[in-house]
Amino acid sequence: MGKDLGNDFIRPEKKFEWEFGIEGKFLHNRLGFEASYYTNTVKDQILQTTMPQSSGAVSILLNIGELSNQCFELSVYGTPIETKDFSWELRANVGFNKNKVVKLMDGVTEISHSNIDGAVEIKSLVGQPMGDIFAYTPITDENGNKIVGEDGLYIVDFSEKVKVGNAMPDATGGFGTSLNYKNWFVDAMFDFRIGGDIINVPYQYMMGRGNLVESLPYRDAAHGGLTYYFEGDDFAAQIVPATGISTGPNGERLYDNGVILPGVKEDGTPNDIIVPSDWYYVNSYNWGTGGATEYAHSIFDNSYLKFRELSIGYRLPVKVAQKFACKNLSLSIYGRNLCFLYKNLPAFDAEATDGTSWISQTQIGGSTATTRSFGFSLRVSF
Repeated sequence: MGKDLGNDFIRPEKKFEWEFGIEGKFLHNRLGFEASYYTNTVKDQILQTTMPQSSGAVSILLNIGELSNQCFELSVYGTPIETKDFSWELRANVGFNKNKVVKLMDGVTEISHSNIDGAVEIKSLVGQPMGDIFAYTPITDENGNKIVGEDGLYIVDFSEKVKVGNAMPDATGGFGTSLNYKNWFVDAMFDFRIGGDIINVPYQYMMGRGNLVESLPYRDAAHGGLTYYFEGDDFAAQIVPATGISTGPNGERLYDNGVILPGVKEDGTPNDIIVPSDWYYVNSYNWGTGGATEYAHSIFDNSYLKFRELSIGYRLPVKVAQKFACKNLSLSIYGRNLCFLYKNLPAFDAEATDGTSWISQTQIGGSTATTRSFGFSLRVSF
């Protein structure tokens, strides 16, 4: 297997940036906001770029070109309730970032950051946002209907990959709340991501092998499977729909795991070809580009809302804290990375990506799921 190469001749990136913002506070600081907008240009951007495996490596670190960014960020905070013994505080922030590849190396109009099994690529093209995702997709007619072949499976066009998404989120942010009653306090934090696609590699393979509950549809009659038999009990023979009978006309065994894929046949008529569900899964979800494999249905919008942290604690009275030679002393219990309140990615953790770089974060791979943690905290200020 090839490896990722460094580069002794890498030049430092250069960033040219300007920013302006505005801040406001009202009602004796019980309501406020901060808003900022910035634009920057990164020149000689450093990126890992794919290279032919015949070279003995799969990628190399290069100064690629020029990238422009535009970002708007907004933070708001307020205290709806504030009395002598009780207060309720709210805070939230959101950021929107848009980028565009201005230029690449001389004579280059696109670069490939990652190539997965020859079926999916993460690319950057001049004039487009960084991180476009390209994959092979089924052939469609002029009305957008997928075309089914004689075997009842979609015909995938392996002549050219098409853009099926982009890895960059449309917005990211978070919000939180704090409740204080006398010396007791409760803090809760949530964060979210809107948009940005992710390649779910294990989902692709595990669906093909029936390892996920998401692969249960059509497996039997209870999960929507259609009944059929093989003519003459010959698995290579025609598949015949069966309704209201217990065996085929010649005693053929009946199966109840059939599926008719939505779409049209090559002659334009609605598809009516029954396919055993195991044939469908193993041919549509699999390694590389064999058979009718279609990676595009394992690329998902990676939007989510996560309950990031909850802490409950008690601040000791000042007189007690002073006995320990400190100004403030608080005890609390906490839980972090608690749960997803919503996520669009099925079966897997939306944050269990393959690394820390933006390229590795575009795919779910062999990493383990993130962990939930609980603990006890003691905070002291002097």
